[in-house]
Amino acid sequence: MVRTLKMMLILALSVPLLSGCWDRVDPENMAFIVAIGVDPGPKNDYLFTFALAVPKPVNAAGGGSQSPTNKKLITVYTVESSNIASALVASQSFIARRLTLIHAKAFIFGESIARTGLMPILSEVVRNREFRRSMYVMTTRGDAETFIQNILPTTETDISLWIELELDPNDMGSLIPIKSRFNDFILDIESAGTGAITIQASPRLDIRKGLSQIPSEGSDSSSSGTSQPIIGKQNAGKIRRYGEIPLEFYGSAIYKGSKLAGFLDGSETLILNMLTGSFKKSIWDFPDPSDSSLNISMIVSPEKQTRMHVQRKNDKVHIDFDIDMEGDLVSVQSKVDFTKPENTKKLESLVQKQLLEQSNQLISKLLHKWESDCFRINNYLKSTFSTLKEWEDFNWREHIKDVEYEANVSFKMRRYGDQVGPAIEGDASRD
Repeated sequence: MVRTLKMMLILALSVPLLSGCWDRVDPENMAFIVAIGVDPGPKNDYLFTFALAVPKPVNAAGGGSQSPTNKKLITVYTVESSNIASALVASQSFIARRLTLIHAKAFIFGESIARTGLMPILSEVVRNREFRRSMYVMTTRGDAETFIQNILPTTETDISLWIELELDPNDMGSLIPIKSRFNDFILDIESAGTGAITIQASPRLDIRKGLSQIPSEGSDSSSSGTSQPIIGKQNAGKIRRYGEIPLEFYGSAIYKGSKLAGFLDGSETLILNMLTGSFKKSIWDFPDPSDSSLNISMIVSPEKQTRMHVQRKNDKVHIDFDIDMEGDLVSVQSKVDFTKPENTKKLESLVQKQLLEQSNQLISKLLHKWESDCFRINNYLKSTFSTLKEWEDFNWREHIKDVEYEANVSFKMRRYGDQVGPAIEGDASRD
């Protein structure tokens, strides 16, 4: 009885202690990392660049009102280390607040480290409890350090909100990959044969220095064959513009295993999103069928999401892509009335032909040239094997380059804008 009473007394005294938050850190004592960049270091190690959100200053007299004078949103520093954890420990020697990754929004790989291979970095990230799998992943042309140094938002005072808005594929019109979060990236890396995808990014030092110019006529030819440039046929860092922030997010970076295979421009990324069934809606430029020197623009959306059918006969794999798209006309510079049946048919035929050509070119590039399964064909192909060992022995990566495929594209016009006919000058209509 005495022993029982002692145990109950010890338990009663211990219960209040169990609810204590002994490792709690107040938010005002924490430094929030919003972006991490990785580049190769000089000694077979890495350079980690961190962007810290600058705390909003408070007015002591006003009890918490924000100061309008300080517009700096982030502070950036770089540490040489063998891994991220060690880099964070070293950082505490000159950062007063406790560093944390719980609000990190972007993970950025420099182009050189991406071409070397990312597995040493990724093997640490998947173990770190503070890394959220909802982080955006991007591959920048040049160094990640240079890219992060050029994060200079002008339209937002909240750096986390700016990153979320800037990297929203819907805001970008599907010109960046729809599935660009770390969870998608690491699952594709760990899946045999699957090609991982990240956002393509690039700093614009010419814009920061005020040296950027829109190329004059004849200095930059377009591969589209039209006098007007097709906006999507550009890569991050090469968009024809000047002014605003000195960096760009545009297009995709494709990986073969954990190594960078190459970059896709904006138009190719649109096609990739369409073929993977993740495409929702975007403005799309096409040559005007009545005048090849002009472009027309339409809002393209899927009538049905793309269906992929996978067949295997022994070691031969055949893929069918069934693509059904529709469009709303939003910009026409010629005087052609596309509401007339013969013109509508001509326009639909041109768009359908171009979507088919671009689809075939991209499928061939990804499967036959880069040997990267960005369509996750392996998820369908596994079901054709009786056992897991048979699937592993098949070695999907070795068969990607031999895949046969066929794309079937259908396109229909749905709407022609508020004013369905072309805009015609009043005097010209009397001629």
